[in-house]
Formats: sequence, C-alpha cells, structure tokens
Amino acid sequence: MLEKINFADLKIHSFQYWDLFLHPNQYPYIGRCYAWAKRAEAESLIDMNEAERNELFQIIIPAWNLAITKLFKHDLSNLAIFSNSARHLHAHFIPRYQEKRIFANVEFTDPNPNGNYSPYPKKKLSIAILQEIKKQIENQL
Repeated sequence: MLEKINFADLKIHSFQYWDLFLHPNQYPYIGRCYAWAKRAEAESLIDMNEAERNELFQIIIPAWNLAITKLFKHDLSNLAIFSNSARHLHAHFIPRYQEKRIFANVEFTDPNPNGNYSPYPKKKLSIAILQEIKKQIENQL
C-alpha cells in the first residue's frame, strides 16, 4: 500500500508572497519543486502582480537554482506556469539532467534531456525519501 502524502509536509520554505514546496513526483527530476502564490485570488500567470513577480524571479528561482546546483548539479532549469489542473497561480521548477543521478539508492534518469519534460515515467518514492530530498533543499536555501 502506498503512503498518503500530506502536501503541507512538503513545504520547504515560506516567502512573503509564495510558498515553496517539494513536488511529490521527484522521479525522474530530483529537485523538482513548485512555488504556490499565497494570494487566494491569483489564478493564473496574468494575475501575478509586480511584488509576486519580483519575489519569484529575483529571490525564489535563483535560490532554488543555487540549491539544486549544489545538491544535484543539474544541467538546465525548466520553468512552467500552467494553472491547468490546479486553478491557482503557481510555478513549477524542473531540473534537467544529461546523465543519471543516484540518491537514496534510486537512479534518476531524465528520459528526454533535450526536449520537453513531459510526458515522463512515474515512480512513487517513499515519504522518507521525499522528506530527505526536502530537508537537503531546505538546508541549502
């Protein structure tokens, strides 16, 4: 039986306008995260105000990128802002890898390192592994 994930347990850091979370689907993109706007009425990219934009692009993304570089030495960063399935302003940060990475005896291999990140193979990781990834990112911010 798979463990049920409590998304609040995946919160890495709270900023003034955004909360940074570890994405529960870490495979195959270890270090994948998302920032969730705190403002309830913000639904999509066009709703982002200047303060949210500045914090996201000047503070959060650079801090995340530096943390993932130190931890997993990713080759490229992808950013996605859709609001398709979750009708709320949020941004996905997807690290991309030319070569496999191994963490907690799990091999993470980017299936299409020079193309779109989706679709991708899914593999459920234990909550213990997710918490360890979260803790390491938290410690680097």
